Amino acid sequence: MNRRYFGILIIIIGLIIIIGIIYVTFFYNFSPPADEDEVTKQDTPVTQNVLPDDSNDTKPELPKSVIKEEMTSADLARMASSFAERYGSYSNHSEYDNIIDLKIFMTPKMQTWADNFVKEAKAKRDYSSIYYGITTKAIATDVKAFDSDLGVAQIIVKTQRRESTGTMSNASTKYQDITLNFIKVRGSWKVDSVYWQE
Repeated sequence: MNRRYFGILIIIIGLIIIIGIIYVTFFYNFSPPADEDEVTKQDTPVTQNVLPDDSNDTKPELPKSVIKEEMTSADLARMASSFAERYGSYSNHSEYDNIIDLKIFMTPKMQTWADNFVKEAKAKRDYSSIYYGITTKAIATDVKAFDSDLGVAQIIVKTQRRESTGTMSNASTKYQDITLNFIKVRGSWKVDSVYWQE
């Protein structure tokens, strides 16, 4: 009788061991539990690179360096003065730099005129070792027209022109007005035509 109970006990213990081996082999997770901080980091959505919602009425302001300020008539008058001084200053020992350097401030139409003018002037020029030059200084401006919406403007610059031959001491001075017509090209004011007044 005791042997019978003992045999049953051995069988029960054997089944328990087999069940334990099966559980450990197929169901037990040997990986260590995830750190709570890591779980929080993984579950937290990354938002630092998310673009703002376009449906929002409030738009971010552009950097001040991107915002282009509109030129006033006074700003354009100062630009006209600088242009007139450079345009009207010339020497026969230069390569018409007074015209070429100003091309970035000209409309495409006037740039074409400038290229043709310089080409023809160089073809006709006879080199002379005797210096001849004119220095132009702006002394006043008169804004005749300025319409930022239409993109047209006309400014007269009053200049003092000093003409020298041979030496700077051999010079004469005259006063001459120059009319500059501006138009807007892709939002920027450009000189479209220039006329000296006799």
